[in-house]
Amino acid sequence: MNYSIEAKPAKVLNLRTLRELNESLYLTRTDDNAYFSVKKTENNGDRDVFGLQTSNVTIQPTVRPVISMKGKRTNNYQSFVVEPKDRATGIAVIMVKLEENQTFFCNVRILPLSTLSDIAEPEIDSKLLTINLEKSKCVLKTDITITASNTGEALYSVHDVDVNAIANLVTPEEIIELKRELEFQGSKLMAHYFQEILDIILNETVPVHGKLPVIPDDYILSLPNDQIKEMMSACAITGCIALEIIGANVIQDLNRDWTTAGAFIGYLL
Repeated sequence: MNYSIEAKPAKVLNLRTLRELNESLYLTRTDDNAYFSVKKTENNGDRDVFGLQTSNVTIQPTVRPVISMKGKRTNNYQSFVVEPKDRATGIAVIMVKLEENQTFFCNVRILPLSTLSDIAEPEIDSKLLTINLEKSKCVLKTDITITASNTGEALYSVHDVDVNAIANLVTPEEIIELKRELEFQGSKLMAHYFQEILDIILNETVPVHGKLPVIPDDYILSLPNDQIKEMMSACAITGCIALEIIGANVIQDLNRDWTTAGAFIGYLL
């Protein structure tokens, strides 16, 4: 049995909490003018971009709540695009979903050769910015499931790690090593931070007309400021971990934007 799919403790005891890390960050929230709809201006009210400012002015990742689609909307997921810096080549999409029995999915899509403008669809009729993953040059992925144990502690498992989209850039041996790093070390760090915001997501637990619980598009935007900050920093940390792993192992000098993701993780950890 693959160890990665077994349930393991999500909390890493020697890592600082989101609350502790957030003492080093300042959250800004501004209108996302760069991705406003021109044809339907009434859709722009919820199009916000969140910036995580650090004491180092060159390390300022941004997070945008978006609607993610691949042909059609990715059902029931609340999605976020992470840019390690403005207009970066190399972005991540974090998709979260709550299902029955307090099962929480955190799916990470890594687009190491694309910019946000490559996949953005600002004129699609939606309140949030819509992105289309099919327009990306390549998409890598890892899926993390977080559940509560019978003692109340969060457990995580990893599924469907796929890095084959960049197989032409590295050797088969390096692909195996890259998958292993993303599947184990990287996903463990991601799970540590997302298990901390599970209680925020669990506020939305009431099924509608017998359907599974869904996180509404405007739910995140209406959270109290401290909870929004935790959500955005969890997304930024998760996206930057993924981008740093792919960048350091594969992208390297193809473009250097991934180094900002690595600098952000270094700044916090």
